[in-house]
This record gives sequence, structure tokens and C-alpha cells, in this order.
Amino acid sequence: MALPPLDAGTGPVWATAFSPDGRLLATTDDAVRLWDPMTGAPVTFLTGHTNIIWGVAFSPDGTRLATASHDGTGQLWELATGRLVAPLIGHTDMVWGVAFSPDGRHLATAGQDGTVRLWHPGTGHPVAALSGHAGPVYQVAFSPDSRMFATAGQDRSVRLWDSTNGRLVGPPLVGHGDRVNEVAFSPDGRFLASASADHTAGLWTLTTWPPPCRLLRGHVDTVEGVTFSPDSRRLATTGHDGSVQLWDPATALPIGDPLLGHADLVYRASFSPDGHLLATASRDETTGLWAFL
Repeated sequence: MALPPLDAGTGPVWATAFSPDGRLLATTDDAVRLWDPMTGAPVTFLTGHTNIIWGVAFSPDGTRLATASHDGTGQLWELATGRLVAPLIGHTDMVWGVAFSPDGRHLATAGQDGTVRLWHPGTGHPVAALSGHAGPVYQVAFSPDSRMFATAGQDRSVRLWDSTNGRLVGPPLVGHGDRVNEVAFSPDGRFLASASADHTAGLWTLTTWPPPCRLLRGHVDTVEGVTFSPDSRRLATTGHDGSVQLWDPATALPIGDPLLGHADLVYRASFSPDGHLLATASRDETTGLWAFL
């Protein structure tokens, strides 16, 4: 069920994220905007970047917020005060993605400069710069047990990394015919999903090695985003065709008709911690909210 969208009137919305307790929804344009997802009321906003904010993530304990921006930096914020803890400076070009590990021990960013950078999640101090993709790295996501993280690259591959030593785990996962825009692990650890400009989403089964891939064909244009529901029973994909499609990861089949309502491309999406809400970021300058019973 579609709920009234959130409209800050400030331009395209590029990313969404729910706080771990579900009481806040973060959306990004050139600032981070925090909303009450139950009422749709704005709570506050955080400014500091000088260009588009492509990615946003809450720390697992809900005390920190990290961002990734077109201005070539990430930023680490203290939520209680809105204070900037530290700029994440090290990338030499725009920063596309950001993620905390579920155990709270790692913070990672993905950049146009072809590197993945690890930071101390409390202080923002740099830890390591990792290279492996042949070109820009668009997104990064940690496994539920925090032992691995996955990256999505312009080189059409997904790469898996060991969180403890920063080494690549196995060969690249290859199955897409164009750049990979986003990756996401299912909370139960069984699947890894990927979104690609080849108009498909990939569903990689992690219980078999090397992971086989099933391509999900439902969008008619670039697939930008992938996100799993907390119970791992739904995968949502978002695309340039303006639609959101739900899939059953167990069968790789669509669940119902596409969710329509946006007037332009849908960039990213996120589920609330209880799985009852899906928030979608769109270039039509709104954040869509979809309720599930």
C-alpha cells in the first residue's frame, strides 16, 4: 500500500536508510534529512557536504550516521547532537557508497577512484585503502556476520573481501553484462543481490561455492538498487524505469505487480527494521513510502 510521499522540495532524493530502532528515516539530497517515518514529519537535517550525497548509513547502535558524497568525501556524524565527528578524507574522486558492519567494528566507503576505504567507525580515522576492481566502485555491503563485505563495480563484477585482513575472497563474481550499481546481503546470509545497468538484478546463492547466479528480469531499464527485507523473504529492486519490484529470493520469482507511483527513476530503497515499511529515493524529488501488513 502506497503512503503519502515525503517531499522536502529540495531536489532529487538519492538514498534512504532507517535507523536501527525504526524511529528515524534518513534521506539525502545535498543534505541529510531525518524524518519521523510514522508521521512523515521532518525532524532535523545535517549539512556539511558541498554536493550530492549518494549514500547514507546508520551505525548498528544508532549513535552515528555516515555519508558518501559527490564532493569526494565521506562524513561521520553524531546523531544525538548533529555534530560532525570527522570528515572521511582519502578518496581522490566522488564517494558513491558507505556501510557499517553489523557488529559495528568496520566502516567502509566505495569510490570513483577505484578503491574501497576502511575507517574507524567511532573516530573516522583511516584504516586501509583496498584496490581490486578495474574502475570505479559504486557500493559496499557487509555480510550479516560481518566477516565479509561485497563491492559493486563498473567492471561488471561483484567482489568479496575478508573484513579482518582486507584480502579478496575468491575470484570476482561475474554474471552481469554492464556495470554493477549496488549489492546487498540477505539478513539470513543465504543470498547476495546485485543491481546492474544490464537491466537485471543478480541473485547469488552463498550456500554453494562458487556462488551461482540467477538473473532477475523485470525492469526495462537500468536496475539501480537492491535491498532485502529483515526476514529475508522479500527482495526489492529499483530502477530507471520508475518502478519498484518485489521478488521471492527462494524462487527468484516476482511478488505481485511492480510498485508504481514515482514519476522518474527510483535510485535506492530500504526496509524498516520491522519490515513493515519500504522507503524509496527518486529523482522525482520525493521519497516514496510503501506499507506492508
